[in-house]
Amino acid sequence: MSKGLRIFGHPLHAALSDFPMVFLMSSLLWDLIGHWRPETVWSAMAFWSVVLGLTAAMFTAFAGAVDYAALPSQHPATRTAVRHMLAMLSALVPFVIVLVIRRGPGLPSPRNQIISLALEASGGALLSLGGWLGGHLVFHHRVGTDEESGSDDN
Repeated sequence: MSKGLRIFGHPLHAALSDFPMVFLMSSLLWDLIGHWRPETVWSAMAFWSVVLGLTAAMFTAFAGAVDYAALPSQHPATRTAVRHMLAMLSALVPFVIVLVIRRGPGLPSPRNQIISLALEASGGALLSLGGWLGGHLVFHHRVGTDEESGSDDN
């Protein structure tokens, strides 16, 4: 079985996946601090964390798509891989909306700040679900490893 996109023998998707997760989920932290201490620096950190997270997500999604394409047809992990992809792509939508309503790194209106917090929390929950499914692909189905899975359940 082809192992997908690798660099120095290691799966690239797994190496890249931490960056969007950390950037996007940290935006919630910065906005919570900014809600408590309304200083521009926290809003700017949240905004740029989302920008960097979405940028990193593009590269990570590309590497994941290559790995998905490397799965043989009828592989037992296919359904889990599709769920992982859908959860991760769905998780990006709330963060894109955050950028649209904020329009920049300045202090958002109180209304937009609350909306941003809710969107970041929902995006973070979907990222967590997608991350769990990604872990299931590696640890249960052995996708991207040198071992083959003997399991056929999803």
